Amino acid sequence: MKTEVAMAALHINPPENFTFSTPCNWSKWKMRFERYQIASGLSTKTGNEQVNSLLYIMGGQAEDIFSSFGLSETEQDDFDIVLKKFNDHFVVKKNTIFERAQFNKCVQLDGESVNTFITALYTLSEHCEYGVLHDKLIQDRIVVGIRDKNLSEKLQLDADLILTKVIERVRLNEVVKEQQEK
Repeated sequence: MKTEVAMAALHINPPENFTFSTPCNWSKWKMRFERYQIASGLSTKTGNEQVNSLLYIMGGQAEDIFSSFGLSETEQDDFDIVLKKFNDHFVVKKNTIFERAQFNKCVQLDGESVNTFITALYTLSEHCEYGVLHDKLIQDRIVVGIRDKNLSEKLQLDADLILTKVIERVRLNEVVKEQQEK
């Protein structure tokens, strides 16, 4: 309870207005808003207050989109319904084959750090629906996609590889190479 009171006493800035020209960023923006909702205490307010805050923080164009939903007065005050309508509006049905193709083509670029490459793989894999194979496929993509082909070959010879071990080894290899170049 003390944490909630302390957080409410802090002034938390809302996220930047949503950039309507890039609707693909909706999920990330929504996550920032949901964090703001909790941190600011907005999540304890009425549905009407939450909806109005959402619309205000999103920016002027949100009003037009909101009006197009054709919601009843009761639905307009239900934050979950309004948020679902915005999700339906901004989130395009995923093409899993395309997403997997993008993931499988991903290789570490010249000048790209291992951490950036690994982050890109995790981001690309979000929409691939790999299920229980998720970590194994990221592991394999790291092994075959890193720039250092000698390290790639060494990793391929290790039959007991796990994702955490692969990440640890490629990061360590990069640090050692950077230190040797100094």
